[in-house]
Formats: sequence, structure tokens, C-alpha cells
Amino acid sequence: MATIINLSLRNDALYAGCEIEEVAGRLNLTTPVDQAVNIVGRNVSAIVEAASDRGEVVLTGPMAVWAYLVVFHAVVHAFARVYYDDGRGNKVLVAAHG
Repeated sequence: MATIINLSLRNDALYAGCEIEEVAGRLNLTTPVDQAVNIVGRNVSAIVEAASDRGEVVLTGPMAVWAYLVVFHAVVHAFARVYYDDGRGNKVLVAAHG
């Protein structure tokens, strides 16, 4: 079974240590991006280390491009296959390593 990493701000493990506020029902990251990059990088490393199966990982959920880049960097050589799922049924292979 693939590991799924939801990059939305609802992923408490990925954004642990970041400040997030809710405004009119929407979550907003208030931690400055230059700080959040390091926090998310540390958190995703822990998520990768805890993954019991390194065959496939699926990145999904709405978030800024910088977060996808940080997470992709952490998973691309840790998993054999990296997929992106846009949440509308489109799962696309974006990296594969033998």
C-alpha cells in the first residue's frame, strides 16, 4: 500500500511547529515561508523515516508550490515511485527509481 502525504494545512504532522490560523473557515499559514521550509523539511523527514513501505508515495492536497518542492526533495530518493494526485482522480507518476 502506498504512503500518502497530504500537503494541505490539515496535516498536523507535516506542519507541527508552524503557526496556522483559521480565517472564515480557511486555514492560513502564518509562519514565514523561510522558516516554514525548514520546519516542514524536518517534519517530512520524520514522516519518511516512519514509513514502513518505501515502494510508493502519493503527494496530494492543496498547498503552495514551495511545500511540494520541499516534500518532493525528501521523498524522491526514499521511495521507488512518487505520484501526484490532484484530488480529482488524476494520479500521475512523477518519479521512479529502480
